[in-house]
Amino acid sequence: MQRHTLTAAALAVLVALAGCGMLTGDLSYAASPATVDDATLDETGYEEANVAEQEVTREFEAAGQSRNVTVTNHVAMYERSVDVPVVGEQRAAVFGAFASPEVSVLGQSFNPIEDYSNRELVSLAQQQYSGLAVGDEVGTRSVTVLGESANVTMFDGEASIGGTSVDVFVHVTKVKHDGDYVVGVAIHPQALDGERATVDDLLAGLDH
Repeated sequence: MQRHTLTAAALAVLVALAGCGMLTGDLSYAASPATVDDATLDETGYEEANVAEQEVTREFEAAGQSRNVTVTNHVAMYERSVDVPVVGEQRAAVFGAFASPEVSVLGQSFNPIEDYSNRELVSLAQQQYSGLAVGDEVGTRSVTVLGESANVTMFDGEASIGGTSVDVFVHVTKVKHDGDYVVGVAIHPQALDGERATVDDLLAGLDH
């Protein structure tokens, strides 16, 4: 079960940035890490799986000149062992926080995450999460994330866990904070009682 749900997807989006117009000198943009605080991890039983910095550089050409734009993103992954029906104990409850900087050239923003809906974000996760098929939206709710009211969308889906197809819920949200876009994605078996509230706790426990 591949757990880096949104990392590759968001990087692919950023690599596809285009139309920056006239550039003067190489440019670089870096996000601040978005991580879950230790107290929240203790309360929810989630453990840090990986916190990484990922850098993408792309060359742009304009007016016969070439410039490099470097974007540094941060991804933090957390997981929890849960009892999955038929399969047994698996690290099948996953939460990821992705921070990507606002990229502004000539006063225009070129990070497409800004305009992505939760459905589009979860579609990216589906493309990058091995064995995940996301279905219909089954609910929305409001959660305070980094001091902002965030719209969290929940989708049903299926994931391959331990070689068995398991019904899962996928939660996704996005906020803008201190010049970065912070995306939260959670995936867990539907049979896991009370996990939606746990996901909300993880979102509320984000530091950035």
